[in-house]
Amino acid sequence: MDLKQSARDLAIEYLLQEIKKGNLKAGDKLLNERKLSENLGISRVPLREAICTLSTLGILEAHQGDGTYVSDSYSEIFSNIIKKYGIFDRSMVDEVFEARSLFEADAARLAARNHTEDDLVKLEQALKKHENALTDYYEEKLKDKDMMELDTEIHLGIAASSHNNFILEIVRSIRYVTLQQDYFSEQYTLDHEHFKRSSIMHREIFNAIKEKNEDLAYKKMQEHINEIRLALDIESIRRDIK
Repeated sequence: MDLKQSARDLAIEYLLQEIKKGNLKAGDKLLNERKLSENLGISRVPLREAICTLSTLGILEAHQGDGTYVSDSYSEIFSNIIKKYGIFDRSMVDEVFEARSLFEADAARLAARNHTEDDLVKLEQALKKHENALTDYYEEKLKDKDMMELDTEIHLGIAASSHNNFILEIVRSIRYVTLQQDYFSEQYTLDHEHFKRSSIMHREIFNAIKEKNEDLAYKKMQEHINEIRLALDIESIRRDIK
């Protein structure tokens, strides 16, 4: 994961935890960007990206000329959810995969409809990076984390090709949960060949997108998410709640 992305995720996690702990409540105003970025030790660019993501999800509200606030309309619902379950609670694994099946399939459908030639070029590059890394992975020169970063690049590339920023941010947030919780660590993996199968499925989804076959892109993505779920020991993940 690049440093910019890591800094963005750090800011997201910090703000979510502040809401969870009650340090930030409905209607509270965030520190200004300069102070908040200094406190977190990151630049303003990834901080703004984090704020944009949480604003897209309705958790924060940016008031022009007056700063950013915790949303009045959404914060109570969000607060109740994370107090009951925890935003990164392993017990939410079923919900995470249900959300992935819904949003990523929609992203693939829209990508088939809305993609540009530049989107296809970037997706092709991401696919090749993943495919070329498979040999090194199975020779134990790369770790699960490395493969998941390459996998994430593909899935976010598909979401970006939808040209729907809301769906992109939802997919990005869902994938962040799976990476934070190490769903794909060796201890939870039943099928160690799943990266090979994922590579094949990625190609099939890409081809459907390239051919503008919306229904096939949607179907292939749902099949892919289901295959991923079957490759994991979901029961063990549920038991190992932090």
